[in-house]
Amino acid sequence: MTPQTETSLRFTGGYSPLPVVVLAFGLAALMWFLYRRELKYVGSRAAQVPAILRSLAVFILVLALAGPILRHVTTLRQLGRVVVAVDSSASMQLTDEAAGAAAGTSKARFQRAEDLLLKGTTPLLKKLAETQDVELVALRGMNTQRLWWYRQGGKDTSGDMPATFEMPATSPITNLDQTLRSALGPATAGTALVVLSDGQHNSTGSPEEFSTALKASGTAIFTIGFGTEIPPPDLALLAVAAPESVFSKENFQGRLTVNDSMPAGVPANVRIESQGKVLWKKDFTTDGKGEKGFDFIFPVTELPPPAPGQRDKTLRSVNILISASGDRAALEKTRSNNARELSIHLLEKKRKVLILDGRPRWESRYIHNHFDRDERWQATSIFDNMADNAANGSLQKDFPKTRDELLSYDLIILGEVIPGRLKPESLDWILEFVEKRGGGLIMIDGQRGKLHEWSQGKTAPLIPVKFVPSSTKHQPTSLELTTDGQRFDALRLSDSPSANTALWPTLSKVNWHANVEPLPAAITLAKAQQPTIVFRQVGAGAVLYLGTDELWRWRFQVADLYHQRLWMQLGAWIAAPPFQIDQKKLSVGTDRLRYLPGEASEIRVRVRNDKGDIVTDAQPRAYLIHDGADVATLQLEADPTHIGVYRALTPPLKAGTYEIAVAESPSAPRSEARLSLHVSDNGNPEWATLTMNRTLLETMATNSGGRFLREEQAATDLPSLLQSIDRKQVITQETNLWSSWWWFGAAILLLTVEWLMRKRLKLV
Repeated sequence: MTPQTETSLRFTGGYSPLPVVVLAFGLAALMWFLYRRELKYVGSRAAQVPAILRSLAVFILVLALAGPILRHVTTLRQLGRVVVAVDSSASMQLTDEAAGAAAGTSKARFQRAEDLLLKGTTPLLKKLAETQDVELVALRGMNTQRLWWYRQGGKDTSGDMPATFEMPATSPITNLDQTLRSALGPATAGTALVVLSDGQHNSTGSPEEFSTALKASGTAIFTIGFGTEIPPPDLALLAVAAPESVFSKENFQGRLTVNDSMPAGVPANVRIESQGKVLWKKDFTTDGKGEKGFDFIFPVTELPPPAPGQRDKTLRSVNILISASGDRAALEKTRSNNARELSIHLLEKKRKVLILDGRPRWESRYIHNHFDRDERWQATSIFDNMADNAANGSLQKDFPKTRDELLSYDLIILGEVIPGRLKPESLDWILEFVEKRGGGLIMIDGQRGKLHEWSQGKTAPLIPVKFVPSSTKHQPTSLELTTDGQRFDALRLSDSPSANTALWPTLSKVNWHANVEPLPAAITLAKAQQPTIVFRQVGAGAVLYLGTDELWRWRFQVADLYHQRLWMQLGAWIAAPPFQIDQKKLSVGTDRLRYLPGEASEIRVRVRNDKGDIVTDAQPRAYLIHDGADVATLQLEADPTHIGVYRALTPPLKAGTYEIAVAESPSAPRSEARLSLHVSDNGNPEWATLTMNRTLLETMATNSGGRFLREEQAATDLPSLLQSIDRKQVITQETNLWSSWWWFGAAILLLTVEWLMRKRLKLV
């Protein structure tokens, strides 16, 4: 800290010092004149002293009556903190003809960033370090690498400023959320984040939400954009929207998104192949107008058979290719973004959800539509016609006729159904479905209170709450996540955890909610004054209670954006976990069916005994096999959500095909059934778009209160923009001179001495 002190004098009431001093001096001079008239007959030179003393006393008293205040202002200045983050992803290897021509060179973006920060007579990084605390970091995929720091005027430094970055720009993804959070650390006032990037965020997280959150803490982002905004001639396969799995007797369909910045009139095609066989093809002519979509569809039966020796017969792989032809095809900037491999799993059955309700409420109708439109689910809805008697009503008529039929479902969603409207054996099957078979149950309460009856008798163990009578009229209330609820991904409506917590209270309010209290071992996940979403394990299964049937109001102005996402996530979480291999005693599955290199797979195993009941004390072991050799042996741990299910994470996977074999215990032999995993590179997302994403970089800067600069502006504009982030502490001390004892003491002393001298001169 460098202290700077300023001292000034002011007077109570806001008087300017100059008029007060002039008045005091004038009255003192008048006193001197009057005193001199009294001493004109005294010849001693000492007679001048009392006049001087009296004048000084008048001067001091006039100043004291004006209320003088002595003000000391001390400013302690601490250097601001600047974190300089350099994007080292593969897209920063690109050269830009337009940028190169302007700079007189054809250097890559990463090299130009290095030159900007570290080269020249006075490098920009050195210039910033003269006035700020500076930290230099590299953004490498999902991680950050600290390269250099210079703090406290050089008292804390990692050494001399580097001459180069000493690393290539090779990261396969760009993440401008998680990496920047890691580089910044706790956000505090007086901090700025300088990001040198082409803005091609292609990973998880939301840079927009991250930058918006920084503004509240006084931390600004200054983005420096690299790359041309004029697309070079190129064809790129941007995205493939297709299901992970498809039923063996259906069509496989999806949508391909292609970016076309080629000159108009170049012949091109996009096609899907497998083992050299063309399954689908579409010819087109380039027009250079950017993104265009192609819908594809072909019968699954057209897929070639599995490769020889492949034990998992459900796995298939296809290649998606895009190419230009003719003389002008050579104009294409790069062909590394023209292909993508896609794995497909053939399924024999969908996951099944049974929706039971006493009437077709808005909530249950929308829920049915969500599940019915999802190709992974098969939804069945049964509504009770209360006009019929229980024996002949639609509920008993359409309810699964056998125990095995009900147990074939993965999830039951139960609305306002009276238990007495179901047969006693149906209630027994529902209990067995949850407690012994590990099924999932979601209960949706309603204003008619029909679920209250489920808390009595043999169905009472299914209810995770206690119903509390209340005569209070409900007011429209927003739902808020509890601390426990913030931990569950199934309740995530935003990619950012902090933004998700803030999002829930902004959604449409519910006009009604039940008055309940959670039972022991139940977890409250969300509240609307009262606990509204409550979770509890019941035997081998899981139960989720919703104390309102008005979440459908979340569709206001945004349609299915939040309502559908929530319900599909809740269904996948509470339902019995899916297994690609589901045998009588052993079930094996994974969290996903497609993986990228470097990702880990979550393996799930469930063991049953000879009676079909779930074994809750098993010790299954999984073996990860690649090219015929074991690459990992995994001891599975019990799943805290679903009793009887065991999970383990594989190490990061490399590209290729893996097999998973499972043994029921460490000493048991491996199962004959094998589950295959295919890890393929979906194409480098860094090459999907070859231009700078100026929109994202500008949004990040604006949201946080910073500025966007192009690379040619940074050297001149950035240092002055960062001057505003210096941290200053101002300490003000004021001394009231008019009320201090020595001020009046000086006046009394002068008058006392003056009186004594007058007495000595015989003037009294």
